[in-house]
Amino acid sequence: MDPILPRQFQHLVSRYRKVSIPDLNLTISEKTPLLSGASSRTKGTEAGLEPFAGAWTGAHLKHLIKRTGFGVPGKLWDKLKDKSLDQLLESILKANNSLEEPINNYNDAAENKIDSEVPEGQSFVLAKFQQEMEGDRIVSLKGWMVDRALGTNETVQEKIFLFWWNFLPIKMWDVFIAKSCFHYIQMLHRNALGNFKTMIRELIKDPAMLVFLSGAYNTKEAPDENFARELQELFCIGKNKAAFFTEEDVQAVARVLTGWTVDWDSIGQTGAPKAVFLSFRHEEADKHFSAYYGNRVIRGRSGDAGAEELEDLLDMIFDQPETARHLARKLYTFFVNSEISQASENNVIEPMSWLIRQHDYELLPALKTLLGSAHFFDPENMGTLIKSPMDFLLGLWRTLDLPRARSPMDEDHINGALLWRMAELGMEAGDPPNVAGWTAYYQAPLYDQLWINTDTITKRALITDSVILWGFWISENLQYAADLLAFVEGFASPEDPEKLLREFASQNLGFWLSARQLQQVKKTLLGGQENDGYWTSAWQSYLGEPLNEEKAGIVLNRLKPALQMMLQMAEAQLM
Repeated sequence: MDPILPRQFQHLVSRYRKVSIPDLNLTISEKTPLLSGASSRTKGTEAGLEPFAGAWTGAHLKHLIKRTGFGVPGKLWDKLKDKSLDQLLESILKANNSLEEPINNYNDAAENKIDSEVPEGQSFVLAKFQQEMEGDRIVSLKGWMVDRALGTNETVQEKIFLFWWNFLPIKMWDVFIAKSCFHYIQMLHRNALGNFKTMIRELIKDPAMLVFLSGAYNTKEAPDENFARELQELFCIGKNKAAFFTEEDVQAVARVLTGWTVDWDSIGQTGAPKAVFLSFRHEEADKHFSAYYGNRVIRGRSGDAGAEELEDLLDMIFDQPETARHLARKLYTFFVNSEISQASENNVIEPMSWLIRQHDYELLPALKTLLGSAHFFDPENMGTLIKSPMDFLLGLWRTLDLPRARSPMDEDHINGALLWRMAELGMEAGDPPNVAGWTAYYQAPLYDQLWINTDTITKRALITDSVILWGFWISENLQYAADLLAFVEGFASPEDPEKLLREFASQNLGFWLSARQLQQVKKTLLGGQENDGYWTSAWQSYLGEPLNEEKAGIVLNRLKPALQMMLQMAEAQLM
């Protein structure tokens, strides 16, 4: 498939840089980021980690909300709109590690599908492994993940969780032990805004990761290099030009980690899965590393003391400055821009990696500095990321304030429908295509452009059409539509057609409408009429009698095609 639709998406490929767009007959000079009356901008991508000092506008707040959450929910906007940037960062960057456990919502007597270990409505996260039910438990867990992201969260917690799941992923279907997958989720949530070194220490000993990357089968008789390689290539050091670790280093790391495995009895019994260190499987000889690691030697130990070699390994890897740079680049490409220019490398990545090291790999100081920086709010970094399927679909649902559910059963159906629809768009929760995560976050030179192709863009358009026109399809007898009248009533000036369209754009589009686009959409909203008063009169007439179906119908018949048109614009795929 073509990575990007031709013509309609040329301006996505060009990243709104100074090129002509023949099919739209526009140039960059006609398009401005979602800034209105902002003070003079910092010098493009030369902006660094210095605190943002420009005029604070609603556009900046919406940029922060979109990048740290999913969509721009009206209730969240109302709660945050009067706060300063410092207050916002304090509010958003709060850890919330309380996790309600996923439950058995999959029993189906009609299909003779009953989980004998877990009563309906009860948690399965401590239940015995049951081969024939693990698939259903995993689907339930995935729906639970969607529900958390869809919820009323006000912090960065679920977005940073997505960051970690892409950065340090397992594949649930490969692990195929539901309770191990849940405990891996707990580990990521527990450390999501904490210490990176602590997270890697826990990850190395996590039962799900030990299964996923074969660490559980790593013994002195048959060292398995799978995890040792990914620990360096993907998780800590990276694969850039400054990552000079050797094949011998991979082999030495594998020998350090021999002996760590899964207590399989804990998987088969009621309770949490456990990792164990079996000294008789551990390589006791010294491990020698290359000049990249300063010719470090990790002294071999025997017996239970062999487990202490893990701390020496962590110290060696985290003493390497490239580990901090790797984390800084990952944060940057997820929250700021999918591509790192040389100026960004110099002005953002280097100082942020220094900050990470200065705080012993605590994440919060670096993340707070990045999200409050002049660079983050530079116009060249606003509206430049293509929405992931999760940002697109869950952001749309949250922004338009679609109802969560009419009943617990409906809630399960909604979560399931969203889960599989996101998978159709290229992003199944809990199962990136490989251990490197979703390709759109790392695959040069296209990066996030990979979210858009001739198949997925059609599906995205069908989703927005259905949400606006008749309802998001959950099942044959269940559709959820946006209450557009209630949604628009929350706008500052819904009676003014231009202000209405601009406010909708600021929530759902990455860029303002150009003058030509605005007139095109407004013409649809006005039903071909020239006078703005046509809409104003219809809206005020509806407000006077909101229960009058005829008057409500007149407004909806104009509003729906206008909003449909806007959500089919390329700008609607940006955030």
